[in-house]
Amino acid sequence: MSDQRQTTSQQRDTPEQRQRVASLLFKLSPLMFILCYVLAAVQGAQWQHSLLIAVVGTAMCLGWAGLYKLRGSKSTGDLVWVNILLRFFSR
Repeated sequence: MSDQRQTTSQQRDTPEQRQRVASLLFKLSPLMFILCYVLAAVQGAQWQHSLLIAVVGTAMCLGWAGLYKLRGSKSTGDLVWVNILLRFFSR
C-alpha cells in the first residue's frame, strides 16, 4: 500500500503534467482579467482601479504558471516565502 502511494506521488510531478498545468493557467489568464475587472466594477470601483485589479490578478495567474512550470509541486512552498517578503516590504 505504501508503494502505491509512493508511485502516485512520483507520477504527480512529471514534466508533461507541469507543462499541461502551466499552459492551462496561461490560457485561463484572459478569463482572469475579465473576471477581476467585472467583479471590481460590480462592487463600484472606478474604471482605473478595476483595470489595476484586473492587471494584478492576471499577472499573478501568469506568475503562478511560470513558477509551477519551473518548480512543479514544490512551488506551493515558494508562495509562503513570497507572501512573507511582500508583507515585510509593504510595511
